[in-house]
Amino acid sequence: VVIPGIVPEKNTYAAVIVKKVDAGTRAKTSINELLRP
Repeated sequence: VVIPGIVPEKNTYAAVIVKKVDAGTRAKTSINELLRP
């Protein structure tokens, strides 16, 4: 989530964190689906 009015550097940093969390969540979801019988 990007909030307008914040320093661009912080916005970029937050965007990177969101992308990492999203990628990690997708990876966990994929693993869980593979482990299900």
